[in-house]
Amino acid sequence: MKKEIPTWAVIVAIVLVLGLVGAWYFTSTNKSTSDTVVEKTFGDESNPFGNQAPPQGARPGTGASGP
Repeated sequence: MKKEIPTWAVIVAIVLVLGLVGAWYFTSTNKSTSDTVVEKTFGDESNPFGNQAPPQGARPGTGASGP
């Protein structure tokens, strides 16, 4: 014999799943004001050497590739 699932149980299950997904989405998009954003200070293309001085070596244009 095939046992049928009541319609109200299916509706309750769908509402619960939608409620859980909605609660997860709401909490993940709702950022707290106490969350601090730390500015990225590494890998900046405008300053490839970071806080260090550029390496001291031969000047560009000298050596085998120079004029």
